[in-house]
Amino acid sequence: MIEKGVKVSQLIAHKEKSGSVVGFPGSKKVSTEELLTAKCDVLVPGALENQIDAKIAKNLNCKIIAEAANGPTLPEADPIIFKKKILVIPDILANSGGVCISYLEWVQNNMGYYWTFDEVANKMEKNITKGFKDAYEMSKKHKVDMRKATMALAVSRVVEAFNQKGIWP
Repeated sequence: MIEKGVKVSQLIAHKEKSGSVVGFPGSKKVSTEELLTAKCDVLVPGALENQIDAKIAKNLNCKIIAEAANGPTLPEADPIIFKKKILVIPDILANSGGVCISYLEWVQNNMGYYWTFDEVANKMEKNITKGFKDAYEMSKKHKVDMRKATMALAVSRVVEAFNQKGIWP
């Protein structure tokens, strides 16, 4: 961990030379718990699942958690994090970019035309931003955490699609 920041170009050069970020000049080795509970604005657990348990949740020192890994937070930690008023961007939302891009590729292939990179990026940003805003609004309206709001929103959209296609009820 480096407490005063790092020049990214130097870190990249160190990793390319040594094969790891371990041992980067000015850094010190820390435990997983120390890393996850370090003071920061945004914590991005991005490698392994089941990293934030109740013990870690009690000691979190961040404002936002953006779950880049699949399932980094255990269910027992969610109520603790919510009570601490830490905003969680759950994995189902934070990781949705790949699915959105796959959908846009599918649409292009089926229609036989292709958008520019900027057009795809704009569509992507619009979808991701709308998804976040919709989940955030539901979270506030129903006074639930973002994970519950995101899941409820997803289920409601599936039900809406079924109703429009006459599949259910």
